[in-house]
Amino acid sequence: MNKIKLSLDLKEGLFTLNEGTIEALGRPRQVQILINMQEKMLVMRACGTEDIEAVVLPSENVISTEIGARSIMKQIKQKMEWNDDHTRECTGVCYPELKAVCFDLSNVRIIA
Repeated sequence: MNKIKLSLDLKEGLFTLNEGTIEALGRPRQVQILINMQEKMLVMRACGTEDIEAVVLPSENVISTEIGARSIMKQIKQKMEWNDDHTRECTGVCYPELKAVCFDLSNVRIIA
């Protein structure tokens, strides 16, 4: 399986989920983005259309997908005290029993 990665494009306000992340989530049709800023953690959780703030993912078999989330990205940038618009990437941990992947926002690397 590919590594579970999440890219945060601060300039464009986009999350990019790689194939490893999509696979770890079970290739869902929708995900929720959950943030705990005290713990500096971001969680992507597979969900259904009935769940609050469900984000619809492409139905075709893709190797990556982008999620527009300008307001969430702005909140993360502010809380993490990132003073630039560099794109960051972090590796996630899969929790299959929760249908979720967790990303530690305090452990990111600048990629662009």
